[in-house]
Amino acid sequence: MSTKRHKQKPRRRQPHTGAAFGRGDDLPRSDDNPQDDVRLLLHDAAVAVQADDMTRFDDNVVMLAARCDQPAMRAMVHREVRQTLEDRLRMAWDSGWQPADIHRMVLRRSTKPVADFTLRVIEHQLRSYARDTIHPGWRAQIAELREGAESPQDPIMSCRQDGMSWLAIMDAAARCLHVLLILPPVQIVGPRPGEWVKSIDPQETEVDDRILTRVRMLLAKAESTPYEAEAETFTAGAASLIARHRISEAMLAASRTDQPKDGASATRIGVENPYEQPKVQLLNAVAEANSCKVVWSKELGFATVVGFPSDLSGVELLYTSLLLQATNTMTAAGQRSVQGAHRRSRSFRASFLSAFAFRIGERLQEATDVEERSATSEFGGAARGERLPALVERDQHVTDTYERLFPQVVQARSRARFDREGWHHGRQAADQADMRSRAELRG
Repeated sequence: MSTKRHKQKPRRRQPHTGAAFGRGDDLPRSDDNPQDDVRLLLHDAAVAVQADDMTRFDDNVVMLAARCDQPAMRAMVHREVRQTLEDRLRMAWDSGWQPADIHRMVLRRSTKPVADFTLRVIEHQLRSYARDTIHPGWRAQIAELREGAESPQDPIMSCRQDGMSWLAIMDAAARCLHVLLILPPVQIVGPRPGEWVKSIDPQETEVDDRILTRVRMLLAKAESTPYEAEAETFTAGAASLIARHRISEAMLAASRTDQPKDGASATRIGVENPYEQPKVQLLNAVAEANSCKVVWSKELGFATVVGFPSDLSGVELLYTSLLLQATNTMTAAGQRSVQGAHRRSRSFRASFLSAFAFRIGERLQEATDVEERSATSEFGGAARGERLPALVERDQHVTDTYERLFPQVVQARSRARFDREGWHHGRQAADQADMRSRAELRG
C-alpha cells in the first residue's frame, strides 16, 4: 500500500556562528557592563544545551540565579533576560513562526514547564503591539494553549508569584532561548504582529463566525454521542455546511465586481506522533474535499494547509473532530475483542487510521460533489458535468498561492506496514462517520 503526500524539502541551513551558536569563550566578557554579562551568561547556557554540555549549562544558570538574589542586581537581570527572549521572538515572527508553532517546538525540544514559561513570554511580548494589529488567529492560538486566565503581568514576575525559584526561572529562560536560537526560517503564512488590518466587511466576518459556530456545535454533538448513527448525522451535517458555505462564498465573491477579492492564505496544524503519517493522510483527505492543499513539514511537527480563510477554519475543525472520532473508535476496537492485544499494536492502529483517512476522503468528496451539482443547478453558468467557473477560479487562486509559498516541495510515497484487519476496521469506522444525512440539517 502506498499513498502520495506532499513533503516540504528542508531548507539548507548554514552553521550557527557568532551571535547564534558558538562557544561562550568566543564572545567578549565585560566586567564594566553587567548587562552584557547577563546576556552572555544566558546565551552561553543556551549554547551549552545545544552542545549537551550540562555542566556548563548549570554553571551559567547558577550564576544568573545568584545575581537575582542580590537586590541591587535583580531588576537588571530580570529586564535583560526578558528583553533577550522578546528580541528573539521578534526575529522568530519575522522568520515566519507563530505562537502555536513555537510552543510546539519547545515541547518537542524541552519540557512542558519550559513551554508554559515560553507562552508567558510570548503573551507579554505581543502586548507591545496594538491589539487591532494582531491577527485574531494568533490570539486564538494563545487562548487554546493557555491554562487558566490571561495574566497581564510580566512573565518572570508571574512565575515568581507562582512559587518558582530564580534558579528554575533562569533554567527555563535558557532552555527557551536555546529553542528560539535554533528555529529555521519557515514560510510566512499570514500577517506578522503589527501588520494585520481588520476586514472592511464586518457583515462577511459575522457570517463566517456564525457558520463556524454551527459547525462547532454539530461536531461537538458528534464527538459526545455514544450512538454511531447520531455521530454520522452530525458529522455529515457539519461537512455539508462547510461545503455549502464555500460555494456560497465563491459565488458571492464572483458577483462583486466593484470590490477587491480576498485571496487564498495558509494556516498550520500540528501533527505529532504517534501515527503522524496516517494523521497527515486524514488531514489531506479533509483538505482536498474542501479545495485546500497540504504540505507536511515532518521535522517541525506541523502541516501547512493552503486555502481560503473560511475553508481553512472548516478544515481544521472537521479534521480535529474526525481524528478524535477515529481514535475513540480505534481504542474501543482494541478493548472489545479477544484480539485486543493485536488491535492495540502499532501496525493495526496505523492501518486503521490510514484506511479511515482513505474512506473519509471518498465520502467527503462525494458530499462535496453533491453540493457542487446542486449549486450548478441553482446558479447556472456551467455546462452539464462541469464545475462552476467561480469554483474553478477559486481553486486556481489556491494553487497559485501554494506554488508561491512552496516552490520546492517534493512528493513522497508513504510506505507503512499493512495490517489487513486494521484496514478493514478503519474503513468500517469511516463508513459509520459517513456523510449521508445531509438533507436533515439544511437551512
